[in-house]
Amino acid sequence: MYGSERATPDLLALWTLFRETRQVFHSYWIRGGELRPEEVQFLATMTLSHIDDIDVGYRWTLRTDEVPRGELSGVLRPEDVTDWSSEPRTDPTPVSPDLGKVMALRHAEVVFGSLPRTPKGEISYPGYASYADIKVPRTPVELRERIDELAVGVWDAATHRSKTSLDMERSRRVYGFFETGTWLANTHLQRIQRN
Repeated sequence: MYGSERATPDLLALWTLFRETRQVFHSYWIRGGELRPEEVQFLATMTLSHIDDIDVGYRWTLRTDEVPRGELSGVLRPEDVTDWSSEPRTDPTPVSPDLGKVMALRHAEVVFGSLPRTPKGEISYPGYASYADIKVPRTPVELRERIDELAVGVWDAATHRSKTSLDMERSRRVYGFFETGTWLANTHLQRIQRN
């Protein structure tokens, strides 16, 4: 089946990214906030690049009619808005979205939605046996906040921020995101392998 063959390399790449990121976060907690240079490099290049893809996918797919007018400023950043009043009127050249970035966003939405249902046996976050209390983002504003939270959480680890100075709930949500993403990708890879 072409669909399975096509999905496998992409799914394997996602699984690798999420697994490695989760392992780096686990090491971060075990070592009291310390990371080896190659772990920092991985977070700064691979993981943050993927989060940037999620962010770009979000901006590509956002429909402003889905957002209450009063919340637009919480969803859009100044660089997302073009002031056409100062530009000469020309027909803009259409730009096709990068579907890889849209897929990164859609995958992130699945992970966010699955986080509270992650099986207890898959959870390794210190001191917790469940992510059931973590809310699924339901609005564009909540999704924007969670995407931003991923970037901040990864940056905190990459810059060796001490565990005692972290927002522990944010750290748990970020860790859980990568743990749940690993579990989901692994589950689907096993299904593909059996077929």
